[in-house]
Amino acid sequence: MSPFRKTIHFLLLLFTVILPLSAGGKTVTLGSSSPVDGAKAVPVDAEIVLTFTSNVVNFKVSDNNRGCFSFTDAEGNAVAFAVEMGDDQIDPDIKRIITLVPAADLAPGTMYEVTVSEALKAKNGSNLGDDLVISFTTAD
Repeated sequence: MSPFRKTIHFLLLLFTVILPLSAGGKTVTLGSSSPVDGAKAVPVDAEIVLTFTSNVVNFKVSDNNRGCFSFTDAEGNAVAFAVEMGDDQIDPDIKRIITLVPAADLAPGTMYEVTVSEALKAKNGSNLGDDLVISFTTAD
């Protein structure tokens, strides 16, 4: 095999094996939530504030990310809510924060689950990797 063909073969191997491995390692994670997972006595008028480790509100990913949330009670009934994201171009301090605002007060003494889909993306191309579930119970 000629040196040229060996070089081409090596480069093809590099692009098909090594590059996908390095790209696949990127993930965005949840830095904090309010309420925290497992919280009790959460006010019925609470908003769910999720702070991620990367920019998840940029216009390049915001449309995708709006559809990455579900909110249900313990029986699996959907809770109506809005997804609020700021504009990271106007206020860079909010680039990692997404707030879920229930359409009405939550029922007292009820357990709820918020699920964030693995499809959630960051501006840098990373994604959540696995679904994330946060559960909490409202105050009586």
